[in-house]
Amino acid sequence: MQTSLRTARHIVTHPQIYASHPSVLAINWEKLKNARGQTVDYDRIGAPAYLIVDPDSASAQVIRIQAKVRDYAQAKGYDLPPSAA
Repeated sequence: MQTSLRTARHIVTHPQIYASHPSVLAINWEKLKNARGQTVDYDRIGAPAYLIVDPDSASAQVIRIQAKVRDYAQAKGYDLPPSAA
Protein backbone atom coordinates (compact mmCIF):
# COMPACT_ATOMS: atom_id res chain seq x y z
CA MET A 1 0.00 0.00 0.00
CA GLN A 2 2.88 2.39 0.71
CA THR A 3 4.09 2.13 -2.89
CA SER A 4 0.59 2.92 -4.09
CA LEU A 5 0.44 6.05 -1.89
CA ARG A 6 3.94 7.07 -3.01
CA THR A 7 2.82 6.78 -6.64
CA ALA A 8 -0.36 8.74 -5.92
CA ARG A 9 1.64 11.50 -4.20
CA HIS A 10 3.99 11.73 -7.19
CA ILE A 11 1.08 12.01 -9.64
CA VAL A 12 -0.73 14.68 -7.61
CA THR A 13 2.40 16.76 -7.02
CA HIS A 14 3.40 16.73 -10.70
CA PRO A 15 0.26 17.92 -12.54
CA GLN A 16 2.33 19.16 -15.47
CA ILE A 17 3.06 15.53 -16.36
CA TYR A 18 -0.48 14.20 -15.93
CA ALA A 19 -2.51 17.26 -16.99
CA SER A 20 -3.69 15.55 -20.15
CA HIS A 21 -5.35 12.86 -18.00
CA PRO A 22 -7.51 14.66 -15.40
CA SER A 23 -9.14 11.40 -14.33
CA VAL A 24 -5.73 10.03 -13.29
CA LEU A 25 -5.15 13.14 -11.19
CA ALA A 26 -8.62 12.87 -9.61
CA ILE A 27 -8.31 9.17 -8.78
CA ASN A 28 -4.94 9.61 -7.12
CA TRP A 29 -6.02 12.76 -5.27
CA GLU A 30 -8.99 10.79 -3.90
CA LYS A 31 -6.64 7.95 -2.91
CA LEU A 32 -4.53 10.39 -0.85
CA LYS A 33 -7.63 11.93 0.74
CA ASN A 34 -8.97 8.49 1.68
CA ALA A 35 -5.63 7.55 3.22
CA ARG A 36 -6.09 10.54 5.56
CA GLY A 37 -9.63 9.44 6.42
CA GLN A 38 -11.25 12.16 4.32
CA THR A 39 -13.94 11.78 1.68
CA VAL A 40 -14.36 13.45 -1.68
CA ASP A 41 -17.70 14.77 -2.93
CA TYR A 42 -17.24 15.15 -6.67
CA ASP A 43 -20.63 16.89 -6.99
CA ARG A 44 -19.29 19.85 -5.01
CA ILE A 45 -15.97 20.41 -6.77
CA GLY A 46 -15.26 21.55 -10.29
CA ALA A 47 -12.70 20.43 -12.80
CA PRO A 48 -9.03 21.08 -11.96
CA ALA A 49 -7.75 24.46 -13.10
CA TYR A 50 -4.18 25.66 -13.39
CA LEU A 51 -2.90 29.18 -13.92
CA ILE A 52 -0.95 29.31 -17.16
CA VAL A 53 0.62 32.70 -17.83
CA ASP A 54 3.50 34.27 -19.66
CA PRO A 55 6.67 33.89 -17.51
CA ASP A 56 7.40 37.62 -17.74
CA SER A 57 4.00 38.62 -16.40
CA ALA A 58 4.24 35.89 -13.76
CA SER A 59 7.46 37.44 -12.46
CA ALA A 60 5.77 40.83 -12.14
CA GLN A 61 2.82 39.18 -10.40
CA VAL A 62 5.12 37.45 -7.90
CA ILE A 63 6.84 40.76 -7.10
CA ARG A 64 3.45 42.44 -6.53
CA ILE A 65 2.27 39.59 -4.29
CA GLN A 66 5.49 39.67 -2.24
CA ALA A 67 5.08 43.41 -1.68
CA LYS A 68 1.45 42.97 -0.60
CA VAL A 69 2.38 40.17 1.81
CA ARG A 70 5.13 42.30 3.36
CA ASP A 71 2.79 45.31 3.68
CA TYR A 72 0.09 43.17 5.28
CA ALA A 73 2.55 41.56 7.69
CA GLN A 74 3.95 44.94 8.68
CA ALA A 75 0.44 46.31 9.26
CA LYS A 76 -0.31 43.33 11.53
CA GLY A 77 2.97 43.76 13.39
CA TYR A 78 4.57 40.52 12.22
CA ASP A 79 8.34 40.42 12.19
CA LEU A 80 9.20 38.60 8.95
CA PRO A 81 12.74 37.49 8.16
CA PRO A 82 14.26 39.01 5.00
CA SER A 83 13.91 35.69 3.15
CA ALA A 84 10.13 35.53 3.69
CA ALA A 85 7.72 36.52 0.95
